[in-house]
Formats: sequence, C-alpha cells, structure tokens
Amino acid sequence: MTKDAETDRALETEEAQQLLPLVIEVLPGQAGEGLVDIYQPGAYEGKSLRKLCESALKKKDLTIEEQLILEDINRQLDGGKFLSRGQEIDSTASEYAVIEETEAGEKYLYVPIRAIKPQEGGYYCKYWKDE
Repeated sequence: MTKDAETDRALETEEAQQLLPLVIEVLPGQAGEGLVDIYQPGAYEGKSLRKLCESALKKKDLTIEEQLILEDINRQLDGGKFLSRGQEIDSTASEYAVIEETEAGEKYLYVPIRAIKPQEGGYYCKYWKDE
C-alpha cells in the first residue's frame, strides 16, 4: 500500500468514527455480559474512556439483572482496574474501539471493558515476628 493510500485509509477511518455511535460494555471479571451504554456521534468526542465508564456505572434506571452486574463490577473494582483489549484504559474511546455492524447493517463503534481484580491465591503465611 502506498503512503498516499495509507493516509486516505486513515482519514476514511477517522471520518467514519466521527459519524458512528459508540457502544461501551463494562463486564465484571470474565463474565460474558455486562452493562451497556450507548453514546450518539459527537457525544463522546474528547472524553476519556475512563470517564465514560464511570458515567455508565452511575446510571440509576437499571433493571434487576443490571443491578446484579453492577454489584459484580463494583466488587471487581475494589482493588481492581479497567482493562480494554488487555491494556489499562487511559485515553479516548476511539483508540480502543472497533467498528461492528448490527444485523440490520448499521455500523457502530464497540469497546468492551473489563473490570478486573488481580487474582488472589497462593499461600501466605505470617509467622514472622518483629523483634
């Protein structure tokens, strides 16, 4: 691919992302379902992915199932962190998003975010004395 073609492709991708809605899904640990929040094009521009996650977790109109998922997410975040695509989230949503398509053919940006608590385990023994 020539340099001009690469530049054109990057511009097309950037333009497409600006026109697409954003769907973030915050999942607790290794769960298969999480809390979904949808942002219209332009509503998420310039906002960090962390702020969008925090906003999604503050929603009040949750179903019983969503409340249970939120409780699981909060348990994971107690000493845990947000990860997307194996990395800590520290920039804008568009840097982690992939373009997906609904069954009806409508495109959108999707970002899966996992609330992960470090794995606990191993053997810890406290036999040391301070002398």
